[in-house]
Parts: sequence; C-alpha cells; structure tokens
Amino acid sequence: MLHEINDKTEWTKLHEARTVPSGHFLQSWEWGEFQISLGRKVFRFADDKSLAQVVELSLPLGKKYWFCPKGPIFNGKNQEPRTNFQGVIEELKNKAKEARVVFLRIEPQSAVIASEPKRVRQSHDINPRATSIIDLSKNEDDLLAAMHQKTRYNIRVAEKHNVITTKNQEPISKKFDNIFRLFEETAKRDGFRLHPRGYYEKQIKMPDVEVYGAEYEGKLLAAAIVIFSAGTATYLHGASSNEMRNVMAPYALHWAIMKQAKERGMKHYDLWGISDDPKSGWAGITRFKRGFGGADVSAPGTLDLPVNKFWYSVYTLVRRMRP
Repeated sequence: MLHEINDKTEWTKLHEARTVPSGHFLQSWEWGEFQISLGRKVFRFADDKSLAQVVELSLPLGKKYWFCPKGPIFNGKNQEPRTNFQGVIEELKNKAKEARVVFLRIEPQSAVIASEPKRVRQSHDINPRATSIIDLSKNEDDLLAAMHQKTRYNIRVAEKHNVITTKNQEPISKKFDNIFRLFEETAKRDGFRLHPRGYYEKQIKMPDVEVYGAEYEGKLLAAAIVIFSAGTATYLHGASSNEMRNVMAPYALHWAIMKQAKERGMKHYDLWGISDDPKSGWAGITRFKRGFGGADVSAPGTLDLPVNKFWYSVYTLVRRMRP
C-alpha cells in the first residue's frame, strides 16, 4: 500500500533502487524541492514495489490537478505485472480524490495503463515521450564512429574554428543575462514557449545541474542546461544563436558535454526529446540529435485519469476552445 514519505534519505534510497530509461531525475528528491521553490506542493508516495512523486498544479476557478512526471516508477526494469500497475494507479487516484483534484496526470514507462482507453485520456505531452539516448560506455573513438558523418564533420569544423566550450563560468551561470537572451532568441526562431526567467535561475542552482556554453571570438553562441542523475546526463534546455552558425558551436557544445559526462562516470547522455510527427516542428532538432548516434527510446506519453468527471469535461472543453 502506498504511504507518504517525507524523509530525504528514505526517499533517495528508494529512488536510486528504481530505474527508468529516461526522466529518472523527475522523481528525485531534488526535483521535488525545485518544484517547491516554485511555490508548488509536492507529495511523495511509495510502497515495496513502486514510487510516485506528484506535483500539485493549479487550474482556473480554484481547481487543481496532480502531475506525476515520468512516473510512477517501479522496481527493476519497470516492467510490472498488469495487476500491480493497475493497483498502484488506483491507489494514486484515490489519494488524488482525497485531495479534491480534478484529474491525475501520469507519464508511465509501461503501456499497460495506456491500453485501457476507458480509464485514461491521452493528453498533450508535457515531457517528451520519445528521446535519443547515447551510450557513454563507449570510448571516444567509438562514440564518434557511431555518429552521422555530417555530425563528425561539424565537430571538426568547430574544432578548426577554435570554438571554446565552458562550464559554469562567467557569463554562463553567475551572470544569466547572456544565456537568457540566447534562450529568447532561440524561442523566437523556433516558435516555442519559454518558462519565466526565474524558473531557469532556480533550476541552475539545483545540485547536479551544470550550465555549459560554446563561445567563438568571445561571443556566446550556444548554451545548455544539463542535469546529472542516476548515471544519466540529461540535456534539459538548450539555445543557439542566429549568428556565426558556420562555426558549428552547438556540435562542439554537445561533444564537450558527452566527454565531461563520461568523466563524471555517467553511463548515458539523454538528448531529451525527438519527434517523427511532421506537425510538431521538431524535424530539424530531431535530425540534429539523432546525428550523435543515440538509440531511440519511447514511452506511452502523457495520460490523464479523470478524478472529477464533470470538472475534467469542463477542462477539456476549455482546452479545445483555445486558439
């Protein structure tokens, strides 16, 4: 039976004993504390076979919902029997009902719950359902050999231009102005929404988060926020300049991250999001990421379990009406 855990040591021990292919950090104690720093409530539940950290998020009219990012997660390889998985989901849903939330949003690795359309609703993805993960157990020569020929070429181009990669140095982490301007430039070019600036400023203060940059002739041309957790380095956020694209700074940046992740003993580098959906606008970034030679990994995506059916129908209606 799920019980709430409020002790960091106990939670961390349970968390480290459970693995998922991608997004393990989202169920860490530190990620929960980061959510709390944003003014959100966090609840942590576990039993002898499962673990679920949920974040309480606001809806209009004073309503709320629970979100369990990349979870719940289970022992071993996260392949739980159908009855066990369903039992945990029902327990979570009952706790959500006690908290008077409209719905429970989950991102399971297993397709078991997703196979029951009467119980769940496919929602818009919050975190990527598919990603590319690079095996860092290979030596550097083998990592390069696994890359697309054009990617290797562009890394060499960056080296010939003497693109400099930095980690947590001025103006990268202490002076956030340059990196956030780069984020704004990238968001405008690629058509995606940014979090508020304070979100990133708090995130880079988390333990095991590093900020990387690639510079050419003193100008910041690419930047990345990377989190290290449970043997995986995850590329959370990135940006690149519209200027001097011929020096291939983003390629130098990711190659440097991969090498430094290996030095830290990381087993994988998760590029955190790809898509073959032609409507997603991710075609370019997907080609870029796959060029580094990783393996595609996918999950069922983001799913909603209605708790209050009336208010969930109102919520879905409002979402459909949005432009």
